[in-house]
Amino acid sequence: MSLLRYRPATAIGQFVECFWWSERSEPQTYCEHILPSGRAQIVFALHDDPIVYRASGSSGWAAWRGSVVHGPQWRHYIVGPKSRGAVMGVSFLPGCASAVLGVAVSELADQHVSLDAIWGKRGAELQQRLRAALDPQAAFRTLETHLTARIQTPLLMHPAVARALTSSGLSFRISAIQREAGCSPRHFIALFNSSVGVTPKHYYRIQRFNIVAQRLASKASITLADLAASVGYSDQAHLTREFREFAGVPPTRYRGRYNSPLHHQLADPDKAAEPR
Repeated sequence: MSLLRYRPATAIGQFVECFWWSERSEPQTYCEHILPSGRAQIVFALHDDPIVYRASGSSGWAAWRGSVVHGPQWRHYIVGPKSRGAVMGVSFLPGCASAVLGVAVSELADQHVSLDAIWGKRGAELQQRLRAALDPQAAFRTLETHLTARIQTPLLMHPAVARALTSSGLSFRISAIQREAGCSPRHFIALFNSSVGVTPKHYYRIQRFNIVAQRLASKASITLADLAASVGYSDQAHLTREFREFAGVPPTRYRGRYNSPLHHQLADPDKAAEPR
């Protein structure tokens, strides 16, 4: 599998983390856990086959074709085996998807919604143009032009939410930002959830989990107990519980089997059978 990433330098770069392109020359026969990041994505399948998925804890499979918006996920979801061909997408920065999609990201949380359902025929037209692109760079340019034209200004994000998103989840207290902004706790949670799609507490739980996943992926020799202490978990058991909740596997399993892009992890074969 080949994977390319592109960070646009034009106006849309203020709203997205990156564009990406993934291409498989052979089918992928196993399932994957897609780990939460606190971000929304648009994904475009540039082939004709369906992509199947299911929510964690669910036994029912669903499928999408063409293009889909993955809202911010509260925990992992499972994607089934994949066909050969190319898939590309855009990963939005936290709190920025609404300015491009034109819908409140809180309405998309834990959802997988067809882009056509949000943009109508414009979503279908973009899908066709991306499929007609001659190479990944041409597809990136097409996507960049289209998304730039979709930016809705101004970006209506409360300053307290913007500050919270640019602060370190390991070194600050949400309550301090909330008090400085003159917001009640309930009002600040509502503002944050409206912009980001998850509550502030859950968002920073996800960010802490991602720091752990990154350090495990780096194959560092740090013990789980020391890792737990370094990022603010009460103990190793606390880290393990939260990691299993977000990833669907314990950290020991993740560390031993990591061989994919950071937010893609081989599914536990005992709990993620192929779709039927």
